[in-house]
Amino acid sequence: MSKAGRLFPSLFGLAIVLGLAVPAHAQDKPPTPDEALKKLKAGNARFAAEKLTVKDLSDKRRIELAQGQRPFAVVLTCSDSRVVPEFMFDAGLGEVFPLRVAGNVTGLSIFASIEYAIAELKAPLIVVIGHSKCGAVDTALKGKDLPSDNLKKLIGLVHLGDPLPKDKDEALNAAIRNNVQYHARQLTEQSTIIKDFVGSGRVKIATGVYSIKSGEVEWLK
Repeated sequence: MSKAGRLFPSLFGLAIVLGLAVPAHAQDKPPTPDEALKKLKAGNARFAAEKLTVKDLSDKRRIELAQGQRPFAVVLTCSDSRVVPEFMFDAGLGEVFPLRVAGNVTGLSIFASIEYAIAELKAPLIVVIGHSKCGAVDTALKGKDLPSDNLKKLIGLVHLGDPLPKDKDEALNAAIRNNVQYHARQLTEQSTIIKDFVGSGRVKIATGVYSIKSGEVEWLK
């Protein structure tokens, strides 16, 4: 049995043993990583074009999700109030597994949350999304003194990259991209479970930068 299997025993199997009802959506075959990414891109295109789909927010849908979830993508992004994964990807309840922290940085809680999402919930896609005018990255660039040790530690996790352009706006944009790519790499460098899922092709990692003005995600290579 794989490490993921030992760490996260199947709740689906447990439900069968106990004779519990398993919601129909939990039995559906999850999309492939490429299909999940295509779905996210299509959702963002709808959001940016103001052609949002009608979401099922009924009590019936909530009751169904209370029995189990099967998100098709994990989205790690900033906690900025203007950056909301469900909105930017035109997603409904239970469709994405959002993780939000200032500067979209990684750490123990982020690694563990993603491990759970891909190993137990079978999410086939991990997306790390930065955004324009990111305050956390801008703070790291300016090197200002911060009022608490917690803030200092958080901003210390932001990876600016080097060298950066001399123009301050270009430098911020470059640093935002560098930070996204760095923390995307950290996922497989710091988690053997994520590395195993990505290496076997069961999961894909994608990166991008969201424009808070246009609503579009610029996907990075």
